[in-house]
Amino acid sequence: AYRQSGMFARSTVNPDALLAQWEARGRPLGCPANPWTREGLRLLRSWQRWPRAYHNASHLQACLGHWQTVQKELPGALEQPHAVALALWFHDAVYWPWSAHNEARSAQWASRFLSGQPLPPGLVRTVHEHIMATCHNPGALQGDATWVVDIDLAVLGQSDAVYRQFERNVRKEYFFVRWPRYVAGRSAVLQGFLDRPRIYHNEWFFYRYESQARANLRHALAALQQGHLYA
Repeated sequence: AYRQSGMFARSTVNPDALLAQWEARGRPLGCPANPWTREGLRLLRSWQRWPRAYHNASHLQACLGHWQTVQKELPGALEQPHAVALALWFHDAVYWPWSAHNEARSAQWASRFLSGQPLPPGLVRTVHEHIMATCHNPGALQGDATWVVDIDLAVLGQSDAVYRQFERNVRKEYFFVRWPRYVAGRSAVLQGFLDRPRIYHNEWFFYRYESQARANLRHALAALQQGHLYA
């Protein structure tokens, strides 16, 4: 359905593969196939809405890739892998750069849909909590929530080229913010991560990405202080 739509024309995302992954999530949970697939299509449409440039289906695909890698290389590390995967699917389902309520609305969407499926209420609550953890507020997290957050922040520790593209795309999303205000706000976000004792909670992410993430953040912050984007 998506191949002819042009919706993913400028993206490296394979929508059919993503939809297949969504369908694979529902089968072991015993969810009816047709409503589950319809919801997957709604999610994919939402993930590609304007004005997303970073928080789009490419980010979703990357997050699911990290989930799969953790599952493969660290079997048993996730207490409830289905809940983590579902949280990743919904965590940016609602995203408007000018809103402070994206996580809450995404969590509400997840709860509303999942509550109508034959799923344990505890699983639905856990998904909701994981999504709210992606607000990235300072403070202690426990259990699988740490994996959700580490996966969401994995982009910070990618190669210099990937990180520069990330900064360009974030700026595109905040096109409506004048440059001086953007510099102040973005600098505060970057400094906030640098001020943390560690960015990644789990050793698996820490040893792979922490050092590169800190280098990327320092470079981006220095560029903003010099009056330009780290791009």
